[in-house]
Amino acid sequence: MDRVIAASDQPRAYDPVIRAIHWATLALIAATFAAVWLADPAFVGGSNVRSVVQIHRSLGLTVAALTVFRLLWRRKARIPPLPSDLPAAQKMAARGVEGLIYLLLLGQPTVGLLYTNAYGLRANLFFLGELPAIIGRDRPFGAELGAIHSFLGYSLLILIGIHAAAALFHHFVRRDGVLDAMLPARLRRNPSSGIAK
Repeated sequence: MDRVIAASDQPRAYDPVIRAIHWATLALIAATFAAVWLADPAFVGGSNVRSVVQIHRSLGLTVAALTVFRLLWRRKARIPPLPSDLPAAQKMAARGVEGLIYLLLLGQPTVGLLYTNAYGLRANLFFLGELPAIIGRDRPFGAELGAIHSFLGYSLLILIGIHAAAALFHHFVRRDGVLDAMLPARLRRNPSSGIAK
């Protein structure tokens, strides 16, 4: 929820930390999906599949950790408001999609870790060491968790697609600076413009 502050004191862009985390998270998510899609003997060779899957797990857990840090940082950060002339329904939709994305960024890796444990395996965090198991081996439960993990993964992709489409709509159709607020100053259409109207 945006903080209520005077219009003249409203931030025009996200702070550098949030911007860096936002784009790093996107890169990590892309790498996470790429790793799991490439974890096929036809692509990486049979002997490398397990290593690629461990990279997938490590990247997913890194996304979750980064999301926790991001949410904690947001508590003290000044968040730019959405344009004042944006319809209330669109503001609710924007915040709703944002909230669901955060939920999945935390939930998807957690379910994946449980899924791994349920098959009697452990996540090896970037090959530095295995994380302790949260639950014991339970293959039937593991199968259920696997289905949930896949569903959440594709749901996350859909929500990211909606989020990206909305950002492009704001940038190219409304031209209201919403996307600019998440870009470095050198890439903004008008570095001095804000999104509050």
